[in-house]
Amino acid sequence: MAKVHSIIKRLGYEYGALPILRKNNVDQITTQNEKEGEHRDFVQLDPSSTFTFPEIEGPGVISNMWFTIGPYLRKGKIKFLKTLWRAIRYKKLDSLSEVFIKIYFDNETSPSVKAPFGDFFGLNFGKYQHHYSKYIGMTGGGYVCTFPMPFRQKCRIEIENTNPKYSVHNFYGAITYTKLSTFDDNMGYFHARYRKEKTQDGIPYTVIQATGRGHYIGCNLSIINTSRFKQLINRFYLEGDGNIYVDGEETPSLSYTGTEDYFMAGWYYISGKFWAPTHGMTSRGFIFKIIRKAKTCQYRFHFPDAINFQESVKVTINHGEKNQVPTIHQSVAYWYQKEPHSAYFDENENTE
Repeated sequence: MAKVHSIIKRLGYEYGALPILRKNNVDQITTQNEKEGEHRDFVQLDPSSTFTFPEIEGPGVISNMWFTIGPYLRKGKIKFLKTLWRAIRYKKLDSLSEVFIKIYFDNETSPSVKAPFGDFFGLNFGKYQHHYSKYIGMTGGGYVCTFPMPFRQKCRIEIENTNPKYSVHNFYGAITYTKLSTFDDNMGYFHARYRKEKTQDGIPYTVIQATGRGHYIGCNLSIINTSRFKQLINRFYLEGDGNIYVDGEETPSLSYTGTEDYFMAGWYYISGKFWAPTHGMTSRGFIFKIIRKAKTCQYRFHFPDAINFQESVKVTINHGEKNQVPTIHQSVAYWYQKEPHSAYFDENENTE
């Protein structure tokens, strides 16, 4: 049995482990490069192109990822001024919805991580909102992720610009990792996958459907109501329950009494936006006014209550009490599992 330091016994692991000295070396890959003999800290993301960071050899674990990104660069005086204004205000960037982060571990051909930039870091609708949770956040113009991401053989991180017309002139990034001497057999691989769906009457929205052994960590979820009229007569989509099914069960192990209840809030987020270490609501449109469609963006991390599964896990969110409110749902699910992962997200990424 491994020795437990006395300071950890007294102060707890998260705080007590800080003074304990370690032997491992920390390293980093970045966007820094040389072009035409000049040093540059950023790269340009051309239309329909992919930037690939230098591959990391394993075994290792990523401990921190930091990025920042600019808006799409549009040519022409008026369009350029609009781009400049967006860059200065830094509140709404269409690049956040069309630039994807993808991470491949070992020799997999289907990425374990794939999501639009804004969605991965906690907010949809192409908006930037300062917030920070225990694992992801947007802080002062930066984008931060501290999920540990272990891998046995190698890791490849790609940034893909899916827009066929416009480029992102400035993209910066730095990924910090630690080399491991061994890789434990019970180590799970980090996953984060995106879905978007125009919901169907009577059918709940699926946040994640995974097979294998692992544990579900949580998600961020963005919802917009597509019908002002039906929103009024059918109350509101937040009436929809959240359900978690483990290992093929027909009755969920966990069932929450409403959408905002699953995200640890209440009364349709009555007090407005907030962000805490494990849950928060980063964006809320007008809920009761007919002139605007209601929309919310929320996140929840199951810490320390990760949902373990031996065979499979499925998480669903109802859109209204009986799945009767028409909406567009989009989400990023976060989880760890033994490889291989299923093809569910590859086959059901966007069903809008």
